[in-house]
Amino acid sequence: MAAQVANNVGRGKILVVEDNVDSRDLLAKLLGMNGYDVLSASDGESGYDAALRQLPDLIITDINMPRMDGIALLRKVRLERLLSGTAVFVITAFGREAAREAIDAGADAATAKPFDFDAFIDKVANLIFARKSAAKSENTLQSW
Repeated sequence: MAAQVANNVGRGKILVVEDNVDSRDLLAKLLGMNGYDVLSASDGESGYDAALRQLPDLIITDINMPRMDGIALLRKVRLERLLSGTAVFVITAFGREAAREAIDAGADAATAKPFDFDAFIDKVANLIFARKSAAKSENTLQSW
C-alpha cells in the first residue's frame, strides 16, 4: 500500500551513506530497482557534503563509519537549515538499542541489520511521501 501511495507522487532522491561497499551497493541497487534516484557516500563527512549539494528527499545512513558516524551526521543535518526537513533513516548492525539511540537523536526511522527488504522499501516510501506532503503543506501555508 505504501509503495502505491509513493507512486502517485513520484519517486524521490535518496542519499545512502554507508562505509561498507557491499552494503552500500546492495542498498543502491535495491532502491534503484524500486525507482528511486540514488546517490551514495562512504562516510558521514562526504555524506554531509553530498546532502548539501544534492538536497535529497531521504538520507539513509549507517551508524558506525569513519570520519563522522551516522549519529553525528544526523545531528549535523538537523542543525543545517537547508537539510533540517530531510528525512533520515538510520540502519545499524548494533541492534535495537543503537536504533533507539538514533530515534532519540532525531532520526525519522531506524532499523537493525539484517532487515526485511520489503518492509524497508515500504518504510522508505512512507518517509518520502511524508516529507513531500509536509513540504507541499509548508509551501501552501507560505502562499497565504
